[in-house]
Amino acid sequence: MTKENHDSNSNINSTTHISSNLPSILTEKDKLILKELLNDGRKTSASISKDIDLGREIINYRIKRLVKENLIVKFVPKLREGSGSYQEYVILLKLKLEDAISKEQFIKNTIGNKYLVWVLKSNEGWDLIVKLYALSVEEFQTKLAEILELFSEVLAKYYTILSANPIKEAQREILLESVFQDSIQDDFQTIKNVEMNFKIDDKDKELLELLSADGRVQYKDMAEKLNVSADTVKYRIEKLKQQGLIERFEPVINFSKLGFLQYALIMKCGFLPTESLEQLKLHISKHQHIIRAIKNTYSDEFFMTLICEEANFKDLFEGEIKQLCPNAEFEFEWFEMN
Repeated sequence: MTKENHDSNSNINSTTHISSNLPSILTEKDKLILKELLNDGRKTSASISKDIDLGREIINYRIKRLVKENLIVKFVPKLREGSGSYQEYVILLKLKLEDAISKEQFIKNTIGNKYLVWVLKSNEGWDLIVKLYALSVEEFQTKLAEILELFSEVLAKYYTILSANPIKEAQREILLESVFQDSIQDDFQTIKNVEMNFKIDDKDKELLELLSADGRVQYKDMAEKLNVSADTVKYRIEKLKQQGLIERFEPVINFSKLGFLQYALIMKCGFLPTESLEQLKLHISKHQHIIRAIKNTYSDEFFMTLICEEANFKDLFEGEIKQLCPNAEFEFEWFEMN
């Protein structure tokens, strides 16, 4: 991690619009499809076909192409987080495969893992980002053991960040603004931690595991694995949505395929008074370059994913944060995301 005193008067959050001048693999037809998937990641090709007047086969082909090109990393259920609900765990993994080809092949063979989200470009830091949700520490430990077993032969080390209080989730808003230039009433979506209690059983948990691996998996395929009817699967998903546990289904977007620079950042800070910490969290929640931000429950540590256009973005961002909290010491660890 880098510890530097960096002064900057530049405010990279002052611009009103994020856009990329670099090539994107998106066509106009792709944009129409992607916009529908942002509203409902499980929307069928037949339904999309009726709404945008494109053939179902064309839509199927283009969705598969966007996944193959890694613009859509995967489809996932967006779960409500917070008190009485799921907590998010981010796990960073470092592999002990020094040969780039071997590492690439292993990652390719493992990319379908239900918890795996991102591959990182880092020679000395972390290689993979895994994200999972758990209702309890015991459930997390079970899932962590599963991950460690999967990577046991190649794992050098891992690092876990727990968040019960996410700060920001703005993928949809940023994508609509940067790609579709849609006007958004609320420019930035700040997460509100609402206490809710959900009644779910073991079958619901199994269902959520299947949806975490592939949010567009068909009802009949889930029914076979759960040994229930397709109607039961559909009913349970609708129940989880009505309860508010599943907020929506969405594609995880790889902004680098849209011409942006995309980074993961671990930001650690020394002791901050409550007022300064709240000011920092507010700044993060309103920062237009931040897609996702969480704070570690047990420390003043933040994990973020960000996009930018400027090559010097990292220096500008660090300067901005230090200017906001001049009496605090910060450590920044950046990773480019594939």
